[in-house]
Amino acid sequence: MRFPRLASAAVLLGSVLGLPAAAQTTGKTYIAFGDSITAGVGDDTTRTETGYPPRLQSLLQAAGVNATVKNFGVPGEKTPMGIARIDGVLATGKLGDVLILMEGTNNINRDISLETTIGDLDAMAGKAAALGIGVIHATVIPRPPDAKVDGDNLLTEQLNGRIRNLAGFRGNREADPNEVFRNLPNLFGSFYSKDPDDHVGHPNAAGYDILARLFFNVIQGIDTVSPVPGTINPVNGATKVKPDETILVNVWDFGLGIDLANTFLLVNGQQVAAVPQGTTMHATLTYQSLVPLSGTVNVSLRSRDLATPPNTIDRVISRFTIQGATSTLQGDINQDRRVDGADLIAFGLHFGSLRGDTHYNAEADFNDDGRIDGLDLAILSANFGQSKPAGT
Repeated sequence: MRFPRLASAAVLLGSVLGLPAAAQTTGKTYIAFGDSITAGVGDDTTRTETGYPPRLQSLLQAAGVNATVKNFGVPGEKTPMGIARIDGVLATGKLGDVLILMEGTNNINRDISLETTIGDLDAMAGKAAALGIGVIHATVIPRPPDAKVDGDNLLTEQLNGRIRNLAGFRGNREADPNEVFRNLPNLFGSFYSKDPDDHVGHPNAAGYDILARLFFNVIQGIDTVSPVPGTINPVNGATKVKPDETILVNVWDFGLGIDLANTFLLVNGQQVAAVPQGTTMHATLTYQSLVPLSGTVNVSLRSRDLATPPNTIDRVISRFTIQGATSTLQGDINQDRRVDGADLIAFGLHFGSLRGDTHYNAEADFNDDGRIDGLDLAILSANFGQSKPAGT
């Protein structure tokens, strides 16, 4: 417990002797831990070192920061694999170093639950904290529309909301590649690899430049990111939502803070009575309509932070469908108010798919468990031949 006193003495001695700042402090190591996006897949292959870590090191050193950034990215890694190797990686660090943790997108490819993913990320962060190593959590970047899994980014958005919650409740810093990338013009055309076999979505050289600058800004305390949504209820893409469902949105800002007086919730484009409760770092917006909701509901977040000029967000963060908006007869996929052969054929097209797959259809997931399987077929079979009169 004498380290702080010794460190203070070293700084004081350095100032008395007129030593340069770099000589007064021990260099800090940033441990970049993640999958192929940390490793640098999709980058310019003529570079000696790929990915954001070497770029980040150059930015930090150019700014006079005594720092080294080590790349521990492993292509294709899922968080259970990350848990298995994190101890060895952290052993290369020391007290005061920082873990940059950006992982989880491959879990979506392999149908690993969001709960497992966040549990693994939390465990990794806990291991770092136990060693006195700081943590910067990072969201995962958007997937292109032609991604084999989650091309609509519904699961990616849910994962990122949970990563923001994890970072905030742990009291760690957070970098938000997802929010920064989604605001770039011509994102997939200008900042993603054009490899025709890349069906997940990796940055190109320009994209890795953006990533490095983002992490640099977070490390240097430069606020360039607006408030962002954490977990949301109902989640984006939800179906069969109750008409009286309470809307709850977590809002986070990991920079200078949320401008609470200018933070609003909109439902179907109309501002509603939802006063933010909490702090400038974390606030919640809660709303329950006085009349039952119906049809498709769009929930938007309009907010800004306390930076000058402010960073702003004004977009739909959740779009969901109310139960009863269409025929409630389970098995009626084509919504013609009858369960028949046409529905059976449509069901077959989606059989075996999981939520997030491109051929997944929520209307065929009758028990809403995220997979279209024999249980759903049993429901369709039980209702086969039934019809529902119009107006009911």
